[in-house]
Amino acid sequence: MEEDFEGKKILVIQTHGVETPTRTYSPLFYAMAAAAMEIEVMVWFTMNGTNQLKKGEAEKVQLVKDSNVNLKTMLEMALDSDVELRVCQQSLELWDMKVEDLIDGVEIMGATSIIELALNYDHVMYF
Repeated sequence: MEEDFEGKKILVIQTHGVETPTRTYSPLFYAMAAAAMEIEVMVWFTMNGTNQLKKGEAEKVQLVKDSNVNLKTMLEMALDSDVELRVCQQSLELWDMKVEDLIDGVEIMGATSIIELALNYDHVMYF
């Protein structure tokens, strides 16, 4: 039985950052899987998840030793898969980051946006 996912939306909330490398990959992997199923998907980075979006940080995170794939590669693959990457404005302040500190392709949204997003998306995944 083939399911029709047209018009479905998934919001992925990422709260883990570079200090817990093994927790950075799954949200992006699932987001890309959803995008491959033609589901609209957004990853919202907040709390510690914000620090992986700082230029130069994602390159340092490698889950599998001696692999060519690092966190930067995963973020780029997500963007190439039409996964929207958003970061919480207040979390940027928590990490003393500014817009120019962010990797390309990330948009900033205010904290109240997450409430509206959660109410308008079909499913929310939290990491």
